[in-house]
Amino acid sequence: MNLPRTENLVTRQFVKNVLDFSSQYGREQSGSYTVANVRGCPTNYPKYGDFLESCVLRTYGKWWNDMSYSPAIDASIAKPFFISQDFIEVEFEEKVMIESVVIYENYNPGAVVALYALDYAKTSNKWIQIWSIFDNLNIKSIKNGLNRPLPRQESRKFRPNLTKKDVFSNVVRIELEHGKLDYYTELDAIEIVGYAFNLTLSKELGTNLRNVGDEFFSEKIFSEKISEIRSESENKNENEAVQLVSNKPVSLTDLPNELLTSIIKLLDLRHIFLLRSTCRKFYQLCSDRDLFNKLDLKPFWSQSNETLLATFCNIICDFKALDLSWSKIEFSHIVKKFFETCCTQLTILSVESCQFMNANTLRIIGENCPMLTSLNIASCLNISTSDQTGFESIAKLARLEILNLYRTLIDGPQMIKIVQSCKNLVSVNLGACTKINEFDEVMFNLADNCDKIESLDLWRAYSLTSMGLRKIANNCLKLKDLDIGWCRSVISFEWLFLMLEKCTNMRKLFLTSLRVTDSELCLISQKGLHIEQLDLLGSRSISIEAVEQ
Repeated sequence: MNLPRTENLVTRQFVKNVLDFSSQYGREQSGSYTVANVRGCPTNYPKYGDFLESCVLRTYGKWWNDMSYSPAIDASIAKPFFISQDFIEVEFEEKVMIESVVIYENYNPGAVVALYALDYAKTSNKWIQIWSIFDNLNIKSIKNGLNRPLPRQESRKFRPNLTKKDVFSNVVRIELEHGKLDYYTELDAIEIVGYAFNLTLSKELGTNLRNVGDEFFSEKIFSEKISEIRSESENKNENEAVQLVSNKPVSLTDLPNELLTSIIKLLDLRHIFLLRSTCRKFYQLCSDRDLFNKLDLKPFWSQSNETLLATFCNIICDFKALDLSWSKIEFSHIVKKFFETCCTQLTILSVESCQFMNANTLRIIGENCPMLTSLNIASCLNISTSDQTGFESIAKLARLEILNLYRTLIDGPQMIKIVQSCKNLVSVNLGACTKINEFDEVMFNLADNCDKIESLDLWRAYSLTSMGLRKIANNCLKLKDLDIGWCRSVISFEWLFLMLEKCTNMRKLFLTSLRVTDSELCLISQKGLHIEQLDLLGSRSISIEAVEQ
């Protein structure tokens, strides 16, 4: 159905509120390099450069992944077209039929790879992908998406050609991938252009504006549709059946189960569930729990729901590795049952930026997932510090080797209990954990209990001093990666000589915005022979002569 579109109906809006995001460079409640800077009209566009007033995320460059300790999930089934690393969700004043989205990029453009909108025209509000970088590729593949050509190094108004228009919304999500960037991407503003429309006048009209049929993971996929297919199959005309027998046609379902299973593994999760709904045989084959032992659900964050988790419970899945990051599912008895039923053998779990993650969920994980070696709960802000049994439940996971607590509300005493119990820790991320007020004490306990540590992210650990770093240097001799960027209480560097002397395999050293001088740079050049990544941004006391030497 075509709506009348006249110029006086066109609405242009800039961001009113930031609703959610996965990471940011600036500190919470700051006005510099934070996601909140994307609100309102452009501040610096069309100027090109690094501006404090820009929206900046945490990572850039392929080395960020290359040096990551986060284990990849090697799923048995195919991966969908998904490469996103970060997201920002923003709200505008007025709901409109979105015609276009304009992103004002003012530094290192080219990181935006997908756009979504929360569609209010549906019976239940639903996230709809309105554009993806894969829409622009002649040959769609993850490799081609990662190797996409980057635009020129200049400011631009990026207006992708939306593949789904007339989505009725005032909430938009931008997803980014930074792998090819030489430095941080910066966004100045986000604008939507759309047409005013009063949805309350006709809910049916809004629904008819697009094709329905995206009931992925909905109840109908698992009940009504299957019943309908079975009914049609049972009511076939006898003459047709006789004809089929006499002609002996080759049917796909006549192929051996082993071959069909191999074919099923070439599909991604969404298409497996669609195939599962076609007939009884594929329902059985696509319900094989071995297909889902290792599963990455992050690409399906917009489609996952309680019905999906209940289905995995019915299949009695036995996950070994699972990524549920970015999920919009709320905590419920279904979530509780899912972890109690399907996750007892988990070794890898990532639930970054998940709404269902709270103190209750963390207790359930601590009680039911004793095999965990890797846990990522980055940016899970619903886990309260006041509920002591939440974060402290992690201490029950004695086999943990990799722990990502970036931007969580954990405090010092809770972290100390964790390191006293989890003595196998190899990698710990405490970046932007602003509730820890005694970082030195945390480091003392970590150094005494976790001598296997190889990677420490202490970015913006404001209470960390040289004392804590000296303790790490003396005890954690396997340390390879250290990020103490913006740790402003580190004002002396006697620990640095000790660390470079004892931690001989140091490969990454971030000293961002610290008071590094020529003498420290000279020391690093002499002792840090294996360092591959060195960040001295904001160190104003370093001379050009020292860098050249």
